[in-house]
Amino acid sequence: MRNADGSVTEREIAPHAIGAAALYAVVTRLDSDDLPGDLGLIETAELYETGEVRRGDDAVAVEDVSLGEADGRNGIPVTYTRDAIADLLATDADRSHPELSVERVVTPEDVLDAMEEGLADAPVFSRGEAGEFERRREPVEARVRERQREDVVDAILAEATVSTERVAEYVEHVYAWDGDEDIETDRGTEAPDPLAMKVFETETLGRFDEDDYRGTAPTRPVEEFRRERVIRALTRYAWRNRGDAFSVDEVDLGEIPELQTVLESNDLADVKRRFPDLDPAEWDDPPADTETARIKAETIDRLRDRGYSPASAELTSRTVMRDLREEWTDLDVDASDDASGDGSRRNGGDPTWD
Repeated sequence: MRNADGSVTEREIAPHAIGAAALYAVVTRLDSDDLPGDLGLIETAELYETGEVRRGDDAVAVEDVSLGEADGRNGIPVTYTRDAIADLLATDADRSHPELSVERVVTPEDVLDAMEEGLADAPVFSRGEAGEFERRREPVEARVRERQREDVVDAILAEATVSTERVAEYVEHVYAWDGDEDIETDRGTEAPDPLAMKVFETETLGRFDEDDYRGTAPTRPVEEFRRERVIRALTRYAWRNRGDAFSVDEVDLGEIPELQTVLESNDLADVKRRFPDLDPAEWDDPPADTETARIKAETIDRLRDRGYSPASAELTSRTVMRDLREEWTDLDVDASDDASGDGSRRNGGDPTWD
């Protein structure tokens, strides 16, 4: 941004800030008395954007509902939104950091605050409209916070979440091992790799340790796990989908509970199971050489790989952690059943993969 003296100041619009402005503007243009079906304001806005919204396992498509006839006629105009963002870009925010230029970051919260605060004085809105638009800010902010939380939790768990391709490779090797068959690779037909299966079971699943193998050969508990927990689940899937040619490539790997954890490590319970010593209350300024400090540094780096600057990553992660403090304290991660059925915990007591 060019200053009055001709100098230039760089400012950042943080991830989700423009999306927050757009969602808020659209939500104000919806007729709340004529929402389609039982959809809420946010769902209706997303239906306009993507043509489909999810309701659990079901999808609601735009062609399946009657959209409000008055939608879009009234609401926050694009010029109002543009001016609110332009004003934010022209000034520094009232915050500071000893190392990062956080005052030059425009956050989603900054945008929503600016848009809401100007409603009462804007001549384009009646008093009733301004009051109604102010009330619609809360669900928008909640949706933006959900997206920020997803970003931060996904960054924390990046190394705990395993790609579908890697899990599928393990399943294919186990299936071939059980049937005494070969697998097709880029190098031709090969026997299933016992070392690859062992590494996945010990390091990724965390279910077994060195004593459960004779070299790379599985002992009885490992064999039972492969047959009872993995192969048996594959057989159930094949039976439910009988009539189709069965292929490991077509298996819904989430059908196998032992594999679902490593595929879907994406919520706060997964974070607490993986990092029990993490303290969200210390996130803003964690003590050196603590798990919180280490996890924060890794999370900031991963957020930078996903479009954040160090400053916006710092602000966003602080916002998310402040919201999670009370939830973290009350979260009981030991309430779920031990998948192994014997109550044991592998890998030195880390419960992540139980």
